[in-house]
Amino acid sequence: MAPPSFAELEARHGAAPIHGCPGRYRLRGVADLDVAAVVGPDTPASRHASPHARDPVWIAALAGGAGLISYARPDGRFVHTLCDPAGFARKLAQLELGPAPAPGPGQPDSCLAAAATAE
Repeated sequence: MAPPSFAELEARHGAAPIHGCPGRYRLRGVADLDVAAVVGPDTPASRHASPHARDPVWIAALAGGAGLISYARPDGRFVHTLCDPAGFARKLAQLELGPAPAPGPGQPDSCLAAAATAE
């Protein structure tokens, strides 16, 4: 089975924009679900440590270049962030977990600081 799309996850869970970070959204009401429960058991996800995140980071690539970046809190809950393709590439680069995207309008470096309070 193919990974879900950005639109599918947004419709299923609802998403709130992360202020100051275009292309990234926090999923609502899913903090008690692990990554597999959000994206489905057939979608590969990998766990990483980043020098820019206080918690372990889970990454799942979605259809169309979008992605899910989830932060595993010590209490067992998750902060799941849904990213469009540009937001996914930019955040992976900021976390030092992927290549840096080409600079473009609407992709401020301030996203790392702005999202820190949401994550």
